[in-house]
Amino acid sequence: MNGPGHALKLVRALHLEFPGLTYDFTAKVEHVLEQEALVPQFAATGCLFVVSALESLSNVVLANLEKGHTRADILVALAVVRRAGIALRPSFVPFTPWSTLGDYLDLLDFVEAQRLIDHVDPVQYTIRLLIPPGSLLLSRPAIRPFLGALDPAAFTYRWTHPDPRMDELQRAASALVERAAGSSEDVWTTFYRLRALAAERARLAAATGGMELPPPERPIPARLTEPWFC
Repeated sequence: MNGPGHALKLVRALHLEFPGLTYDFTAKVEHVLEQEALVPQFAATGCLFVVSALESLSNVVLANLEKGHTRADILVALAVVRRAGIALRPSFVPFTPWSTLGDYLDLLDFVEAQRLIDHVDPVQYTIRLLIPPGSLLLSRPAIRPFLGALDPAAFTYRWTHPDPRMDELQRAASALVERAAGSSEDVWTTFYRLRALAAERARLAAATGGMELPPPERPIPARLTEPWFC
């Protein structure tokens, strides 16, 4: 969507020659909003879903990452693609030095409320901010209180969250998702186990509301063959 004229020419020609072919693309939230009028044309030429790096629902985190969108923009973009009949597959970075445990619980509530459970690969709930050498984040004062040494093998600077519960939750969530992926667990089940884990760490176990059962014979939306993030 940062080159919509070229993209539309391409997908129209492709659809004309191969009308049964479907596709997806990656787009920034801000580009979805800027090119709202074009979204139905992508749907008409076979687009099934759009991958977008939402990263966080916290405006504090989004500002520190300079994402170019806000929480309110995310809701608008979601509505735009849905009206066109295109699914949104978001990617997230739930663990940053500025994210809170409340933010994490809010993210899970958002995914449930917006009926996105089947649209989010569980690994997305475990992603920790990477700060490689040369990252613009290294020049910003906001990161300095949390920054540690460079880990050359991992090609990232280590950082520590000011709330130890967040680092502990990230490790526990990663282990949970790794085990779930290894056993091909339903993403619905993994989601609610993650929410129970987060609620437990926040001492809100009694308020989780339990696990919701997936709708009977629910349609499984189109997705990539392997979980990934952008």
